Amino acid sequence: MADAGVTGVVAKLGELATAEATALLRVDAEIRLLRRKLAYLQALVRGADRQRRGRANELLLLWLRETREVAFEVEDAVDEFHLRVETFQLRAKLRRGWWHRAAVDLLHGFAMQISVRHGLSNQIIKINERIDELNQNKETYNIESSPSVIWNSSSIEANPEWDEDGYVVDSRQHEFTLLKDQIIKKEDNVLQRAVILILGESGIGKTMLARKLYNDTNVIKHFEVHAWVCLPPHIRFNDYLDIMYRQVSSQILEAPKVYNTTSLSSGDEETTEHKLLQLMQNKKYLVVLDGLVSISDWNSMFDVLPDNNNGSRILLTTHLNLKEINHIGLQIHPLELRCLEAKDGQELFNQWVFGAREPPHVYKSRAYYDKVHNITTGLPLAIIVLAGVLRSKVIPVEWDAVFEQLESNGQPKPVTSIWSLSFDDLPHYLKSCFLYFASMSENIIVYPDRLIRLWIAEGFIAPKKAKTPEEVGFDYLKELVSRGLAQVIEKDAGGGIKLVTIHNLLHAFLESEAQESGFLEIHHHANIINPNSVRRLAVHNYVDSFVHIPNAFPKLRSLFCDFAEGLHNSSSCGGQQSQTLWGNFAELCFRACGISESTCSNTFHSLSLLQGSRFLRVIDLYGLKIQKLPSEIGSIIHLRYLGIKNSNLEDLPSSITKLANLQTLDVRRTNVRKVVNEFWEIEALRHVLGENLLLPMCTVPLNNLMTLSDVVPSNPWHEQICPLNYMICLRSLSLSSISGSHTKALSSALKKLEFLIYLKLSGQVLPSNMFRDSSMRRLQTLILHGKLEDLDALLSNRYILPNLTVLHLHKSEVPQQFIDKLSVLPCLAEMELLDDSYSDTVLAFPEKGFQSLIKLKLKSLCTLEELMVKLGAMPMLSILAIYDCSNMKTFEGLNGLEHLQEVAVYNMQAIVDTIKREDKQLFDKVKCLTSPTKVTDRGWIRSLDRQGYISRVKVDPESHCGDLENARTIEVDEIEIDGSRGAWLRSFNSS
Repeated sequence: MADAGVTGVVAKLGELATAEATALLRVDAEIRLLRRKLAYLQALVRGADRQRRGRANELLLLWLRETREVAFEVEDAVDEFHLRVETFQLRAKLRRGWWHRAAVDLLHGFAMQISVRHGLSNQIIKINERIDELNQNKETYNIESSPSVIWNSSSIEANPEWDEDGYVVDSRQHEFTLLKDQIIKKEDNVLQRAVILILGESGIGKTMLARKLYNDTNVIKHFEVHAWVCLPPHIRFNDYLDIMYRQVSSQILEAPKVYNTTSLSSGDEETTEHKLLQLMQNKKYLVVLDGLVSISDWNSMFDVLPDNNNGSRILLTTHLNLKEINHIGLQIHPLELRCLEAKDGQELFNQWVFGAREPPHVYKSRAYYDKVHNITTGLPLAIIVLAGVLRSKVIPVEWDAVFEQLESNGQPKPVTSIWSLSFDDLPHYLKSCFLYFASMSENIIVYPDRLIRLWIAEGFIAPKKAKTPEEVGFDYLKELVSRGLAQVIEKDAGGGIKLVTIHNLLHAFLESEAQESGFLEIHHHANIINPNSVRRLAVHNYVDSFVHIPNAFPKLRSLFCDFAEGLHNSSSCGGQQSQTLWGNFAELCFRACGISESTCSNTFHSLSLLQGSRFLRVIDLYGLKIQKLPSEIGSIIHLRYLGIKNSNLEDLPSSITKLANLQTLDVRRTNVRKVVNEFWEIEALRHVLGENLLLPMCTVPLNNLMTLSDVVPSNPWHEQICPLNYMICLRSLSLSSISGSHTKALSSALKKLEFLIYLKLSGQVLPSNMFRDSSMRRLQTLILHGKLEDLDALLSNRYILPNLTVLHLHKSEVPQQFIDKLSVLPCLAEMELLDDSYSDTVLAFPEKGFQSLIKLKLKSLCTLEELMVKLGAMPMLSILAIYDCSNMKTFEGLNGLEHLQEVAVYNMQAIVDTIKREDKQLFDKVKCLTSPTKVTDRGWIRSLDRQGYISRVKVDPESHCGDLENARTIEVDEIEIDGSRGAWLRSFNSS
């Protein structure tokens, strides 16, 4: 994978060659020469990388290793140059205003230029000599490495209509129907707690099939309680209990609600188990245990789930064979998924390559489908990834070359080479982006917005005319999805990607590729052998073991720490530390800093390892037990991404103002409420995400700032004195604690924010001009908590929101006339009216109104007595949720909604009885709830999100940028979710 390393260096040299500072230093000619040499070398490296995975000889491997080292030397030289130049500029800026120092600064500047020019020039000369030596060695030892024309990197357009879940139904329709009957069929009279097994090898589609069953409308209605628990091999059994308890307790009224990780202590295993048993007694439940790898875990979990003799079901997916788990005592015969037959595999392949188009005859006549089946052996994942490669090949001869490559690799199982072939076929700009998934924990579920911010900070995103880097990054992600290398787990209301992941098999390939190429060091238990050469470091702590991390990483560019956040946040020394995954993490941190574990097992991490890492561009720490950042962080002036998520962090040092290149600050899930005012003068800022973060007055235009999430105004605003006036390029804004002293200035500022896509406002009184002003034409998501001002004027004007997809209102007290005006909005797909947001007694959806509405939620509308759906209104409505509308007496017109799948009703038994008595067809769609549940995408009726993601942490509200995710429907302060793909939705949440 030297290719990706060389590619990144060539891009850096391109930036440096066009920089004004370089021209002044007169080294631009040498840099351009070096860039040309590396570009030629890159073409040879691509071919050599492919040979490396086949039968590469030792000389080729040595040549590749030395080439990679040369590329890293170039990167070090460029970064050292930038570091010295930017350090001088920062010092000059801090001394600005002292006129008598101007001459000294000028002289110092000349001296610095001479010194830096001389040092950089010498380094480049030596590197050019090394490249010449590499080329000479290649000829001397006859090292073959020739790029193939066929394998020129290719780019393909993503088809937004593709939906991977649909392929499960198409390819596994028989199995889906069979399992669904086993889960809910009453004629079999299996009243005992029954286990339904889905067996099969990795990549065969077990999880996707289980997820389809779990989210099926009829299955949802059949059970009182639902839970999805992934079973990754790296966490303790008690963590499984915590995950399940959080999901189950949110669905049962009498359960004590647990909304944070400190409520269930790891030393309380028996109590947690007892509580879970109590909650599930006499409840008809469906529990999905996804990814069983340990028999002991299964035995323990099976013992926890009660047998209520009421038809409860446990759906279990595993790659273990039946002999290993035959002691379960199955009442239902297990289903073992086999690889697809040739016919089914051909259909799946055609869907991915040709979409809805009929395959050209030439492809049918050349026996390609037989080759596809022989190479992939019918494994669905392999078929999809191979199809992703062939989509970009437009003539049959290119297909022939692909199959020849796969059939001649000499491996007993050609399917294992599909991953590397697909990786080699990626355009150079996608390889580093794809490798980045290796920095995440296995089975991670990713919010695209955050992933793309990291790509930008790393420099992976190439500039593109008329597009922001975030929009280009999203195009990159869509291309990975269209190639089958990334899987869309969930889409938002507008059809965009909301959650994405990659398969375990591909993740294992990426881990191997990233470590072998020097792109990334990944550590779980092992010590780092050579910290002086590590360029990216990912540390994942899953089990009770220690990882020794030296505190000097002179070459480090990126640091990732992904730990489960500690359940004990005490900072006192001498207390007893529970020997668990969470408790032992403190000792791991001390070893990381070279501190003896006997010093104190409960003190906070000092982050001293940052002091020797001058080149850091990305710092991403989740769960790291720190109370403050060292002031030395201000000297890491290359830093572009700073993300810290830990509830112990209290504040940020004032030296953060020196980070002139900082693009993203993410301090959600911390106690940071204020950053020094000078921070808001960093012109490079693109995304600032916090929790009730104070927004002071600022007078520096922040034209790059796109995301401002969960901020509060520091003092009263005036129309001409408002910080938002200097942030006119915002795409996403979340502002709370708004009062009457802010509304006039906020209303004026909104007229200037013409790029807004996501807007969330909360306060006593809110401006209403966002409904009427043409400046809001791009707005897609609007969430308002508070009463709208100037309601009379609002009702008298036309609403100009042609792209609005999601609308949530809380305590807005709007009348029927407001609803009538909303009804003509062409794209509105999801609407919530909550907590007295409606003021009239009758809520009527007008004739032929709300043509795009799919989801509707009504909650705690005390004045509402009657709901009317007039002819032709809401023709696409699929899900209706009504909670705590205690005065509602009647529904009218719901039986005319042909697409209506679910009606979720909570705490309104009288209306349910009426429906049962008067409309049997509608009653069959009712999910009658006996306890409050969280707002989710799938029916809004369960504590689990649509795909059932991990309940380890609360999901943060994502801020949306450019063409990024458009709508979030979850209540951030309440919901906790857990993972249908074994995914830890933590460090990459909402982000």
